[in-house]
Order: sequence, then structure tokens, then C-alpha cells
Amino acid sequence: MDPRGLSRPAPPPPPPSPLVRTWHIESAAVLAAVAAGGAAGGRGRPCSRPRLRPRGEGPVVVARATDSSALGAGSAPVEFAKEVDAPAASARPPRVRFAPSPTGVLHVGGARTALFNWLFAKSQGGEMVLRIEDTDVARSTTESEEAILEGLRWCGLTWDEGPDVGGDRGPYRQSERIRAGIYQEQLDRLIAAGHAYRCFLTPEELDEMRAEAERNEQAFVVDSPWARASEAQVKQMLEKGAPFVYRFRIPPDEEIIVEDLVLGEVCWNSDDLGGDFVIVRQNGMPMYNFGVVVDDSMMQITHVLRAQEHLMNTPRQILIYEALGMDVPTFGHMPLILAPDRSKLSKRHGAVSVNEYQLQGYLPSGMVNYLAQLGWNDGTNQEIYSIDELLQNFTMDRMSKVAAIFDKDKFRWVNGHHLRLLDDAQAEQLIGGELVRAGLVRRASGEFVHRAALLLRDRISVLADAAEELRAVLAYGLREVLAEPTDTAAEFLASGALHETARLLCEAHARRELEAVGADPQALKALAKSIGEARAGVKKRALLVPLRLCLTASDHGPDMTKLFALLRVADENVLCEVVPLGRRIELLRELLVPQEES
Repeated sequence: MDPRGLSRPAPPPPPPSPLVRTWHIESAAVLAAVAAGGAAGGRGRPCSRPRLRPRGEGPVVVARATDSSALGAGSAPVEFAKEVDAPAASARPPRVRFAPSPTGVLHVGGARTALFNWLFAKSQGGEMVLRIEDTDVARSTTESEEAILEGLRWCGLTWDEGPDVGGDRGPYRQSERIRAGIYQEQLDRLIAAGHAYRCFLTPEELDEMRAEAERNEQAFVVDSPWARASEAQVKQMLEKGAPFVYRFRIPPDEEIIVEDLVLGEVCWNSDDLGGDFVIVRQNGMPMYNFGVVVDDSMMQITHVLRAQEHLMNTPRQILIYEALGMDVPTFGHMPLILAPDRSKLSKRHGAVSVNEYQLQGYLPSGMVNYLAQLGWNDGTNQEIYSIDELLQNFTMDRMSKVAAIFDKDKFRWVNGHHLRLLDDAQAEQLIGGELVRAGLVRRASGEFVHRAALLLRDRISVLADAAEELRAVLAYGLREVLAEPTDTAAEFLASGALHETARLLCEAHARRELEAVGADPQALKALAKSIGEARAGVKKRALLVPLRLCLTASDHGPDMTKLFALLRVADENVLCEVVPLGRRIELLRELLVPQEES
């Protein structure tokens, strides 16, 4: 007996025919796996095999009536629909949604979820809805909402309905839907049908129930005596002003089987869901599972594609769908994104938001390409995709079941490829803008910026590398190289090849043979040929590497013809240090050529 006089009867014995729910999906691969006896697995008791139906038919719910004696005098009998028709995915183009909470910026995981939803819908002529789930009043801000929308726009993702573009099934912010009474209306329906009730359990009572379960080494299950309270008992608590929540009444010992687009068959028993769960707070604020069911149904969402961390919400949501007589969408739970150490990706692993990567100089096309490969591939070895190629190739049956690892080196590599795919005008605009921000040039235009952009485009992985790379390209650290030579520089210093090449360059400069270098693409080749003839019998490496070391003070770098063409056009627009060819020859004469020979 409960201290307040509420009875706690023993749970009724399991019925002979448990409720089995199966949802039809379009994935032939998953259907084949189920038919072969395979399963993606799930938590809970073993479930009986679902009866597969011909493609095109809706799911069957084999239902039994719930014993009303367990509900209490003030509760109406719970009647489950004898058949629940999930929306046939093939009947019309898919309609998906992305529903972020505006409590921060757009995380890469959220961006990937939005991308997969967008690809799934748009590749089939469908629609995507943007919904803002701003029920966390303390943390939700308009600034975060705009940051999320801006991140999506930057990625090139668009939506057909949403808070900024409107639509026929709004409002598209949950806070506005609360004020419109949308959730209250559906809550009233659940209460009237006996699927929901007021629960006056206090936090202390819940803590005691949790502790008792722990002492008994049992799973914590909310068995609220208020599920069986009379109308008089509820009225008495309301008159006292006691705080309460609304809980959803979970039917006992029923199997819930979902054919997930990614995981295949996933099965739960209702007894393993933790008991009756809160769906609405006293102030009318809907909890997640209730709010998304109401919103997805009223917005006619056909497919719910989300991360696997939401998988355990699915059986509770299905119970709510059924209780409200609403169509059940097709579910697909995508693999999580993990850090290289297989922990949850977080700020301790570095940048985790789209905005941070945007500021680091990643391209939208590089971001979309890399995110698409976190859990999906088209069965080929292709790694670089345009958005059109992704739309053409994307299918959910190529989605992986296992977690994806966020590899920043691979991300940089993919982005570098997309930088090299930029046309000349795009490269000049983006790289020039980065050089202006870094204070290396006054304006993002002109011949110097144009040549610098084309040179850097092939040498950087992200735009933020442009400034450092340009400084390195323009620098001439011959003194530093001679003071601390690399292995390659030390090799040619020891052999005398560096001194000999420097002498020949100084002689060529005296003969005015270097004046055309940078202006005539053939001039540098002619110079190399001349030095090669003077050093007859020298292998190509022993000829070209010392030449590069003398001219650039580095044993590697960009094409020297492009480099000296860039040096020739340096003008008042350039704010960084530029060492022209003439000054480089002077340093060679000073540091490498004996005075008696110079």
C-alpha cells in the first residue's frame, strides 16, 4: 500500500498473445536479412519473428485489449488500434525533417544528419522541413538559431518549409506551437483515452524507487501509483497545489519490432522501457518524445533519419503514435561520429562545429564531401564527390551500421582536392580574401594576388594555410639554411655542388642572363641548361636540387617559374616581405662564392 493510500497491485500476468508491431520499409537488403533470420539486434527480451507482408502493404498490429481493472476508477479503458497504417514510402516522394535545438552552433554531427536527410529527400524529388526545437527555454537563443541556419546555408543545404521560409504546416518553432495549443490538444486526447495521466511522484520518491531497485539489483522501472489513482485522489492533490507531470502509460509485455532503414530489425519489449515516462511538464512544456511525435505527424514527415543515439527513443515514440492513431514514419538510425580514440567527439578533440571549420578556411564543398563519407559510401573507391554526384549516388542501403571516425587529416586531404577544383576566379577571390585578412596584401585583386592564388591553390589544404604558405614561398632564408642545413642541403654543401651552382648563377647574373627569369617561361629552363652544360656529367638531381636551394633557400617548393613570375609583379599592394631575384644573387655572392671568385 502506498503511503497516500494508493494501491500497488502486482503486475497482471503476461497475456497469451503479446502485441507485435511491424513496420514496412522499402529496403530490399533489410527485408532479405530479416527473412534469412538475421537481426540488427535490440535491447529487451527476445521477440517473435514478425510476419513479413508483400511490398506496398501497410503493417499489421496484432492487438489485444488492455485490462481496464489495472487503470483505476478514474481512468478510461485503453483501446489500441487494431491496425496502424504507416505511410507507404513509395506512395509519394519522401518528406524529411531536420530539427535542431538552438542552444549552440551547428555541430558536425548535426550537419551530417541534415545532409543525409537532404540527400535522401532531394535525390527522390522529396522535401525537407526545418523545425526548431526550442523548448529548452534557459539555453535557447535567437543567436544560436541564426548560427545554425547560417551553417546550413553555408553547406548549401536548403529547406522547403521552416521558420524563415514559412509553409502550410507551421508554426516551425516548438515554442510557437506551444502557444498555439497544439501539444495540449494532443495531450487532452491521450488523457481522455486513458493513455496519459497526472503523476504526483516527488523527486524524493523517485530517488527512493531508484535506490530500492539498485538494492534489489533490478532495473529501475517507474511504477507510479498515480497510474491507478481515482479521480477523487487526483482532485485532492490538485486542490493542494501539488506539482505534477503527465506520464504516458506503457502497456505491459508487448513486443515492438521496427525495420530500421540502417540497422534492419530492432526489437524491444515494452517491459524493458523503464516504465511510464513523462511526456509533458506541468507548465505544458512537451518532453522530447511527445513533441517530436506530434510535430512529425502533423508536418506529415514520412521518414525520420537521425543518429543512433536516438534509437532508444523509437519504441516510446511508436507507442505514442499508436495511441494517437497517427501514421508511423519509417525510421533510419545513422552511425555515430566518434573521435579517433573512439570516444564521443567533443571540443577536447578540437573544432567540432561547422562555423569553426568555416573560419579555418574549409570549403562548403569539402565539408559536404567529407561528411557524406562518415558512414556512407557508394560501393566504389571514389572519394571526391561534387554535390551533384552525391545526389545521383546516395541511397540509404549503403549506410554503415558502425560508428564513423572523424579523421581531421582525411578531412584536410578532401578539402585540398576541392581547393584544386576551384576555377581561377574562385581561387583568386577566396585566397585573395584570406591574404587580405592576414595583412599580406592591401586588396584581394591585381596581378600579384592572381598569380599568388594560382600558385597557392595547389599547395594548401585549407584557406587558412594560404598566408603562412605565401610567407614561406616569398621568404629567402639562406642564412638560416646554411646555419642549420637540412640533410639535403648538408649533402650538397659537403659535395661542393651548392658553391659551384652559386658561382655559376652569379656569373650568369653578371652576363644579364637572369633578367628574363619570371617574365619568359622558357628563361629558367635555359638557365638550368646552361648550368648543366657547365657541370657536365652531373645527374639531374645533383643539378636541379642545388639550383632550387640557391634560388629559393629550400630543397622543395612551388614551380620556380611561377615563383619568379610572382616576384616580378610584387607592387605597392604587397605588404609582406619580398626578396627579389637580384637580392638573392647578392646573398649568394656574399655567403657561398669565395670573394676572389666573385
